[in-house]
Amino acid sequence: MKEVMTFKSGKFVFCDQYDKPRIEKLLVEASILNATINDLPILPKWSSQIDPELLYSSVAGTAAIEGNSLDANEVRELDEGKIPDAGHTAKDRLEITNLIGAYRLLDQATSSMKNVFYALSFTSNMLAENHIRDLHKQITKGLPYEDNIPGAYRNGMVKVGDKAHSGIYTPPKIIEDVELLMREFIDWINSDEIINENIFVRAALAHYHFSLIHPFWDGNGRVARLIEASLLQSAGIRYVPKMLSNYYFRHVDDYYRAFSDTIRVEKEVTPFLEFNLRGVIESLQTMKTRIANLIRMLVMREHLHLLGSNKAISKRQNDLITLLLDDTSGKPFTLHELQKSLPYSMLYRKVSEMTARRDLKNLLGLKLLSVDADNRYSLNLRGFDS
Repeated sequence: MKEVMTFKSGKFVFCDQYDKPRIEKLLVEASILNATINDLPILPKWSSQIDPELLYSSVAGTAAIEGNSLDANEVRELDEGKIPDAGHTAKDRLEITNLIGAYRLLDQATSSMKNVFYALSFTSNMLAENHIRDLHKQITKGLPYEDNIPGAYRNGMVKVGDKAHSGIYTPPKIIEDVELLMREFIDWINSDEIINENIFVRAALAHYHFSLIHPFWDGNGRVARLIEASLLQSAGIRYVPKMLSNYYFRHVDDYYRAFSDTIRVEKEVTPFLEFNLRGVIESLQTMKTRIANLIRMLVMREHLHLLGSNKAISKRQNDLITLLLDDTSGKPFTLHELQKSLPYSMLYRKVSEMTARRDLKNLLGLKLLSVDADNRYSLNLRGFDS
C-alpha cells in the first residue's frame, strides 16, 4: 500500500490489499483455465474468424459503456468502409473508428517488433505515461468533447458515477494533483511488488487506480480498459484483453458498483478484484468451450469422411452433417424443417418422411446427432466424449 499526500485533494491511497482466500481461489481457477487454453491447438483459419469478432465486440462494449450506440455488427460495417444504418451520429462513428485504431495499435505491437517505439511502449510490462497519453490521443482525437485536449491532463473538477450505483466520486481537482498522482501511479504499478503480483491482479489494479485519478476530461474509462488490455496482452494472455470490455458492458451496473464499493472500503480492493476476476473466468471459460467445439468439429469431419468411406452413412446423410458443420448458428431443427425449410430442404424435399426419419435414426445411432425433448435435432459435438 502506498499513501500520497496531494496539494489540494488530501490523501490518495494506492492499495494492493485484498481478501487472500476469496481472491486466490478465483486466481487459481483463472490460471488453470488460461493454461488449458494455451495448450489447445488453434488453426490459423480459426484465429482469422475469432480475432476480428472479439475486436468488434470489445470496441462496441467499451464504447457502449460511455453511451455509444453502435453494436458489434455495425462496428464491423464501419471498419469495412460501410456507413451503418441511420440513427448514429458522426461523433458515435468517430469514437468507434478511434477505438479500432487504438486496439490495432496494441495488436500490431504484440505481433511485430518492426516498430521499435510501439513495441517498447505497448508490449513492455512497464507502463509509461507516454503510453497512456498516446492511448488518450488516439481515442479522443477529432472528437468534440468539452474542455478535452487529446493527451493532455485536466485542470478542474469532474464527478464520476451516480446515486443509482452507490454514489458519486470526485477525483482530484487540480492539474498539480493529477500530475503528481500520475507519476506516483506509474512508479507504483511498475514497482517490483506490483510487477510480481499475478498479472490478472496487476492489470485490474491499474484499471482501478487509473480510474480513481481520472486524469483526462473525457475518455478515462476507455483508456483504463485499454491499459488493462495492454498489460494482459504484454503478458501473453489471449482473448481476455478484448473480452473483458464486453463483460463490463453486459454487467455495467455491477461494474460501477464494484468501483463504488471499493472506494468505500478504502483499505482493500477486494470488491473490484472479485468482479474483475469473475469476468476473466467467464471469458476464459467461454473461449475454452468455443475452441474445444472447433476441435470437435474438426474431428467430426474426419470421422464423417471415414464413415462415408466405409458406407456407414449415405451421401445424403453425409451432406446433412456437413451442412450442419458449415452452419455457424448451430440452430436445432425439426423433422418438418428438414423437409420444408432451407437449407435442409435442398437435401430432403424429394424424399419421403419415412426416409428422412430413417436418416435421422441412423445419425442418432452413430452419435452424430442428438435430439431434445421437443424433438429438435442438432449436431452432437460431444459424441466423441463417450
